Order: sequence, then C-alpha cells, then structure tokens
Amino acid sequence: MAIINGHVPFVLRRLLRYCNAPILSRKLHWSSHCQKDDEKTITSTTVFVQDGTNIEELPAVVQIINGEFTLFTNGKTQVGKRLEGPSLEIPQVSRNLFKNINFEEQEEMILGFMRCSKLGDIFKLLEICPETEVTPLVALAVIKRIFELENNIEYRNHGMNLYPEESPFTFTRGAVMKRLVEIVCGSSDPQILIDTLRVMGRDTYQGDKLKYLEALCTECIVLITEGKMKINQVCEATKAFYNLGNIGFRYVEQIWVGITEKTEEIQEKEISNIMSVLPLVTKSRKHLYNVAERRMGSLWYKLKPEDVIRILHILVQLKVTNSRMLPMLSRWTNLNIHTLTEGNLRWIVYSFTSLNYTNPDIIKALSRFMKAKKVNISDQSLLGVIMDYCVKMRIRSPDIMNNAGEYFIKNSQKLTVQQINSLGRSYGLLNYEPPNASAFFLALEMQLYEKFVQFPPDIMIDLLLSCVYLKRYPLNFVKKIFNPYFFDKIHSLDSSDMRLARTKLKVLDKALCLEAPNYNGPMLPRDHSAKSFWHDARIKRCVNMIHVPLVEIVGTEERITPYAVLPNFPGTKLYIIDCIIDMSGKLSLRSFKWSNNKYALLIHPPEHYILNEEILVGPQAMRRRHLALCGFKVVSLSYQKIIKLCMYPELLKDYIEATMKEATL
Repeated sequence: MAIINGHVPFVLRRLLRYCNAPILSRKLHWSSHCQKDDEKTITSTTVFVQDGTNIEELPAVVQIINGEFTLFTNGKTQVGKRLEGPSLEIPQVSRNLFKNINFEEQEEMILGFMRCSKLGDIFKLLEICPETEVTPLVALAVIKRIFELENNIEYRNHGMNLYPEESPFTFTRGAVMKRLVEIVCGSSDPQILIDTLRVMGRDTYQGDKLKYLEALCTECIVLITEGKMKINQVCEATKAFYNLGNIGFRYVEQIWVGITEKTEEIQEKEISNIMSVLPLVTKSRKHLYNVAERRMGSLWYKLKPEDVIRILHILVQLKVTNSRMLPMLSRWTNLNIHTLTEGNLRWIVYSFTSLNYTNPDIIKALSRFMKAKKVNISDQSLLGVIMDYCVKMRIRSPDIMNNAGEYFIKNSQKLTVQQINSLGRSYGLLNYEPPNASAFFLALEMQLYEKFVQFPPDIMIDLLLSCVYLKRYPLNFVKKIFNPYFFDKIHSLDSSDMRLARTKLKVLDKALCLEAPNYNGPMLPRDHSAKSFWHDARIKRCVNMIHVPLVEIVGTEERITPYAVLPNFPGTKLYIIDCIIDMSGKLSLRSFKWSNNKYALLIHPPEHYILNEEILVGPQAMRRRHLALCGFKVVSLSYQKIIKLCMYPELLKDYIEATMKEATL
C-alpha cells in the first residue's frame, strides 16, 4: 500500500510506527491483491487517499520500471523512464511516418477497406499494403470493418463459429488484430484509443483475444494515470472498459486518478459525465461522487437541463437520497423554471419524487409554473407527475391545487385512467377543497362512470375513498362496487393487493354508514377474524411518555387504555386509538357502550400533517370525524411537540390538559 496527498493521519502513523516501517520512504512490495504478468508493464495496488477528513483505500495503477514499482499519483512517474512491453512496441520510424500522411490519403485508404465485402479481402489488402500507410486512424477503420463483416456473417450463419481452432484463417485473424491494435496503441491521439476501445465491445470473436484487448486496455489506463486524457475522455474510456465485461472490469476502478488530478478543470459538463460513471464503479464511487459534489457547489447555476436530468437520474439509480447536490438542483430548478420545457420538468419532478425530496425552492418553482401556465399545459402526464409529487410530499400549494382543478374540469375527457387517478385522489388525500368543487366532482363522476371497466379495482376504491375524505359520498357507484363482479376483480389481484383492497372496501362501507344519510348499508358482513396490527414505535414511545401526566390529569390509571381497536370497525390501523380515557371507570371493549365521557387520544407523527402546516391529511381528518360521530371527544396530540416537551413534565402535562379541554368545547 502507499500513502498519498502528503498528510498521514495520526492513527496510521501509530500503526506504521508499531510495524517498525517508515511512513513515506517505504517501498511498495507485492501483496495478495497485486497481480503480475510478464507481458505487462503495469500492475495494481491500493493506496490510502486523504480527502479532508475522509480517508479511503482505493485501487491504483503501478508501472514497472527497471524491475521496481512506480506509483502514478500526479501524472508523473517517480523515477526512471517508462518501458514499453512487447505487445505495445511500435517502431519510432513508423510513428514519424504516420505524421507525414495527410488526411486525404488516410481517407482513400479507409474507403478502400470499406469496399471489401469479405474478411479474406481485408486480409489480402493488408498484406499488400505498406505498413507505414496503415495509420492509427486507418487501423481503427479496419478493425470496425472486420467486426461489421464478422457480425453480419455470424447473423446469417445463426451463431456458427467462424474461426475453428484448426483453421489457418484463425491464426491470420489473431495476428492481424494484434498488429492493428499495436498500431492504434502507437497513436498520440487518446480519442483514437478510446474509439478503438469502444469498438472492441462489438468483438464477437470466440478465440483468444485476451492479449490484444489487454494491450489496448493497458495503453488506455496508462494514458489516464499519466494525465494525458481529458476528463470527458476518461469517462468515455470508463464506459468502454465496462462494456468489455470481465476483461475491462479491473481497469474501471483505477480511472479515479485521471479525474482527481484534473479537479480544477472540471466544468458543468464534466460534472454530469463524472456522475454517469458512478454506477460503473464500486470502490472509488464515493471518492468520485465527492469530487463532483464539491465542484458542483460553484457551478450549479451553469448546468444545462440535460445535465440536471442526467445527474438526477444517476442519483435515483444509486438511491442517493441524502445528497448535498439536491438543494443545488432544486435551486437550479427554481432559477430556470421559465426556460424548462414541459418534458424536462416532468423528468425533474419525477426524479425528486423518486428521491423523496422536497424543499421550498421546488415548491416555489412548481407554484410559479402552474400560476403561469394555468390550463394551457400541453403535456397531460406532466400534471399527473406534479400532483403525485404533491401527494407524496404532502404539499398543498393553492397555486398548484387551484390551477390543477381548473385543468381537470376543462380537460378531463382527454385524460387517461392513470392521469385521472393522479388528479382525482390528490384533493381528498391532501384534504383540500378544489375551486368550483361541484364542477370538479361532476367531471370526476362522469369519467369514473364512463371508464369504470378500465379502472383497476384498487384504484377505483382509492378514488371513491378520496371523495369521502372531503365529505363527497359516491352513492351512485354503490351498486357497481358492492356486487359479485367487482368482488371477482378484487380477487384477481395479487394476494397482498387483494387484502389491502378488501380492507379499503370495508373502510368505504363503514364511512358511508357513518356519514352518508341515504346509504342503505352496511353492505359487507361484520369481520370477526382475529386482528393483529403493526404499531408505530414512535407512537408507542409517546404513549409511554404521556402515561404519567395522564394519570395525574384523570386521577387513576384504570381510566387509561392504550392501543384500543373498537368493535364493529374495520380491522385496519386507521381505526386504532392510541389511547382511550374513560372517565366513568375501566374500559371494557367486550361490553363497550358509546357515551360522551370518553376521550380518544390520537398521536400524529409529521406524515399525518400537511407539510409545514397543522392541517391533517384526508385519511386522518376522516378518522377524527368517525370517532367524533361515535361519541368520542377526540384529542389530537402532535408527536413532535411531545418529543420537545418530554424533558419538561409540567409543560407536557399542561399541553395535554389544554388539548383535552379544547376537545370538550
């Protein structure tokens, strides 16, 4: 191992001192992860890289010079002169002759090889062609033509082996490819090497191609570590390495040096290119991400829409939800919202939804967009993506909700089933009454009635429940929902989706029984099955925290019953009461009687509220209504307030007592 960047952490100094080894003058020795090959001039090792307070162990390239190792750390070798291996040896005379051949002559040579329709013709032409005229650019064109002809023949012959081991044609092909790769490796143009490396991904040859592939990979990785490739070229080479499969995988992890040493050259385009190689690497991924993240701090406002979408796509692919890039990208979105196309905005909002991320800049950008566009949005799916984002992040911006409602009233007939679901359910879930509510729900009812068969049963139930959240009761759909044909559609779902749909149908039935005066229910039989529920650990902890203050408030512990499931209610966690206080004495659920002297304490974590507001989301608002209709005095306690006051028992008691008094008013 080696230690670079000069500074050696204290822990490592102690460790090396304990091992009786010098710190910076220590020579590199073979270890179990170093691989040697007599035909190569490079090998690999690992180095400690210190980046601020972060220390990482990363793979690195080591060049063999005069039988000793030389580590590439800054684009220069430490000692000696680079030795060329046998497979990379290009005569100096040939290199000079390449420079004397102009572009027109090279173009003529390339056209001559492109006219060959058989592999044998290419080999014969190479045999009579002066080697000095086969420049690296011509060699690249010949390699491409060989692969094109091989792939065409293989397609016509249905995958038959073109080169049997006994055939002299096989030896010719191997020798030709080896020499062509040697010519390419002698090029002074890194782009030709990268293009050749990329073309090698189309090589379907089933014989021994390891030698010329490794020669090409070795030349590329040496140029990268010597700092002779630009950052964008390094990223292109990384993708080419990755496409080669097992042969190129070991080189992929070593490209970080070519990027780290050119950190100051990174501009906005290079940031997205560096991000695009992150899924291809594992050991050096964190290091490369940190390099891109630091540079992005001063370049974020220069990014183009395609760069932003590309970066967000990589973050979604890698599931990086806690990234300092996200505030920068949201700020960029707000800054450039007026220039974004609807397609670009759709992908940006979808990415933020997948990353489960929001902040005021995104909300402001979407509000500005909806306020400016109103009902003139041409991309219908964009509005669905925006509303899905609002539902997931619990955003209830009037500019978004009002304009989306008007858009639905005007364009509901053009929307697909999924788009109707995205717009229709958002108002109920976010507990927001749309403007011109009568026209909105009339348009929704007409679309549900016309496209009833097209809706999956679980989505249909969700839409009807979202109407109930806003006290809009879909009585016209009762006969369509509670009938054997619809039940058959529910039972055709997957087992988990089926159980969830049946539970929601029971909630819909119970909600209509409690709230809709003209509902002739219940339509479903009473559920007598045993019920077990998952309890939120945060709520359980809060119930334990408020137990002592509650005893002081109500006078005796017998009046307090935690985690009660009421009889005749659907078996769902929505109807679990976190704590019941019966002022008349000990609560018995078997002989439960409704009365006005019972308190239902509900503890609400942040996801029960609209973002940055104290308004409950639709399901929780309906939960409160149903408990109130059953005679409970409903007490809503904030989880966050309880956590803040848990260290102050008197203040916690005062908060609970004041909230209970409000429930009696």
